[in-house]
Amino acid sequence: MTFKLLAILLTTGTVFAQVDVLTRRVDNARSGVNSQETALTQDAVRTRFGKLWTLFADAKIMAQPLYVSNLVVPAATIVGATAKAKCASGCNAVLFATMKGTIYAYMADQSPTTTNDTLLWATYLSDGTACKCPATGPQNGSGDFDMWAVDDPWWGILSTPVIDRPTNSIYAVDWTNDQQYRVYRLDLGTGSIKSGPVVVQGSVGSTTFFPNKAGFVQRRKQRAGLLLSNGLLYVAFGGDDPTELAGWLFVYDAATLAMKTVWSPTPNGRNGGIWMAGDAPAADSAGNVYLQSGNGDMDPATQNFGDSILKLRFQSNAISVAGFFAPCNQMLLAQCDLDQGSSGVVLFDQFIVGGGKDGRLYLMRTDQMPGNTPGIFPPPANACLPEQPDACTDPSGLMQKWQASAGHIHGAPIVWKGSNNQTWLYVMGEGDHLKAFPFEGAQFNQAKVKQGAWVQPKLSDNQFCQVQQNHGMWMPGGLLGVSSNGTSQGIVWALVPANGDGNSCRGVKGMLLAVAADDVTKELWRSQGKDAKASDTKDSFGLLARFNPPMIANGKVFVPTAGDAEPLQRYVGPRPAAPLKNYYLAVYGLTN
Repeated sequence: MTFKLLAILLTTGTVFAQVDVLTRRVDNARSGVNSQETALTQDAVRTRFGKLWTLFADAKIMAQPLYVSNLVVPAATIVGATAKAKCASGCNAVLFATMKGTIYAYMADQSPTTTNDTLLWATYLSDGTACKCPATGPQNGSGDFDMWAVDDPWWGILSTPVIDRPTNSIYAVDWTNDQQYRVYRLDLGTGSIKSGPVVVQGSVGSTTFFPNKAGFVQRRKQRAGLLLSNGLLYVAFGGDDPTELAGWLFVYDAATLAMKTVWSPTPNGRNGGIWMAGDAPAADSAGNVYLQSGNGDMDPATQNFGDSILKLRFQSNAISVAGFFAPCNQMLLAQCDLDQGSSGVVLFDQFIVGGGKDGRLYLMRTDQMPGNTPGIFPPPANACLPEQPDACTDPSGLMQKWQASAGHIHGAPIVWKGSNNQTWLYVMGEGDHLKAFPFEGAQFNQAKVKQGAWVQPKLSDNQFCQVQQNHGMWMPGGLLGVSSNGTSQGIVWALVPANGDGNSCRGVKGMLLAVAADDVTKELWRSQGKDAKASDTKDSFGLLARFNPPMIANGKVFVPTAGDAEPLQRYVGPRPAAPLKNYYLAVYGLTN
């Protein structure tokens, strides 16, 4: 639904394909694959690829950028001078949201000469009556909402918005310092508000999402990207408080923003956050929705589905569970903070793949979700480290489970169909190599796995950035995207932490890495130096925006950043009192 090709007839009679990326990880299957990329060939990337320019932002960009080809913007509403001169009749645009609550739309193919001369529009989302935010934006600073101080001093739009081209709309969810979330529908061409804001509110059982009482601190985070499917907008939440419902899924009518229903993975239990490292729920053509839940109670008899892969169905203004799978060691996962839902799922053909913090991936059919066979747990209190017991057997309907990574998986796997009818699965866990598993005989062949040469530096090189053993290392591992021209010229793009663990330290630099998709042992390009410390180069982009994959469209690679530079320091140190000097979206492409 959200990955679209527009054939534009040029004056010469040539047909040129333009790609739209309107949702997280390209499409509702969450494939992460742009299979219509003709400019970024392996040879071109190897020899003449680099950073082209940056686009101004007012805060960290923690949501994936989106891309709209041939966007028509009324000249009277265009901000930048260059954009005003070139875009009234349509131009390619990149859109992104920031942690200050601003959505930007820029020209995608034009180098800026000033801060805003390629800016089409920018809209700051803050409710003028409920939130009297200062000029610097909604500030947190209390430590209750953002336990790790990852995104201080601002908290606004964390999740990836979604675009609907037929109605010329973009949907976003924003948090402000009155502890409320609001849903917006904006005009894609002007940035003006078409519907909303609608305050996110509802109840599951006796628990109310926003109790509207003095002193209430909102601990739930709207990290998962938005899903638009069959005229419905899905908005998912995770949370940090294990004593209450952490996982929520709100469903809105996309046309009116009227709420249709609200659901929780653990309605009669606790926790069960929907995190998925920012990935959005997936959906198939029939409108079934697929997602993963985190640590929480698991008892199908009471409709509690912690640490599960879920197939949901919306009908009669309610959500029902149409199928699920939970690993047999689910109680161990919950006890050891090894969320199954630390990454998103990917759909391909009739299959679904998902995995989480224990580094395992699970393969099953979407029409035969295997359920759960509990192991012999609860486990002893000391079972989490150094090794996890695995004395249990999963249901026979599970097609495959395997140890795909030595570390936590946050970047959801990507499945790409390459040359010679060969399908590959790519995954890059924390502290691990990029791995490629071939799909053979309805399973992924572990014996024929290939792995990239680069691996995150040893933890001993930077011990002060690691504070919790069972939180893995070099978080978040690799966040991936794939580009190809059909089944050829495949490239795996990975965003990785270059100098520290993103779970324990601020100031962690990022690196953009490109390898051949048909042979991941062949590195094509990287933004950091090839020395042991991965030093900065002219192509460096600054600080890694955690959980944020690269976005590839029409010969460009767009990299969201958390700013340009910050000293490497433990999160447990002083909380930041001021923003960094420079925030931006980095734009990469062919340099000549």
